[in-house]
Amino acid sequence: MTFFITHRGISIVAAVALAIGVLAFSTVSFQGQAATTEKDLAGTVARLEGSAIAMQDAVPRILEVDSPVYIGDVLSTGPDSRLEIKMIDDGIFTLSESRTFMVIDYTFGGGNPNGLPRLMSGAVNAASGQLAKAAGAQFTMGADSATIGIRGTEFWAGDLDGVFQVGLWSGAVVVENRGGAVEINRPNYGTRVADQDTSPLAPQPW
Repeated sequence: MTFFITHRGISIVAAVALAIGVLAFSTVSFQGQAATTEKDLAGTVARLEGSAIAMQDAVPRILEVDSPVYIGDVLSTGPDSRLEIKMIDDGIFTLSESRTFMVIDYTFGGGNPNGLPRLMSGAVNAASGQLAKAAGAQFTMGADSATIGIRGTEFWAGDLDGVFQVGLWSGAVVVENRGGAVEINRPNYGTRVADQDTSPLAPQPW
């Protein structure tokens, strides 16, 4: 099964800052007010250091350990924070401080398994779960300059030193964009991608 990553460079920093400002001046808890149901559940908060919020339909929710994460949530971490999300297929996404990540879709356990998270800013460390192995699954994720095909993989992807990079911890990935493609099949190797039209560099120790 192949797991893909692509990124459009969308930023919602202003929206996140506004949401944090609203929370700072309000004593109202927004937890659970979003119009969501169990069928929309994408995962739960497994670990949290510092602060994080989820926003959906312009309604923010303060996240805590065991808080649900729903399809449609935009997740944002605060300064000096770390958020680990355990998805419904046992996949793991970890965000450090000042990151923004959206769960556009994450459907598993029925027909038409589909994963569509998007990295809005920063970087993510991820370990694919059962969804990446499911027959007929579609799995795509937004990142800055490339598409990444992943097979039962642990990886890191995001901006580092001003350049989009992908580092492999285990498994194999194919990093592809309009300029070309490279395969990374050695742990602790990675690639750099300048932009969507420039081929990823040959893998090197990372």
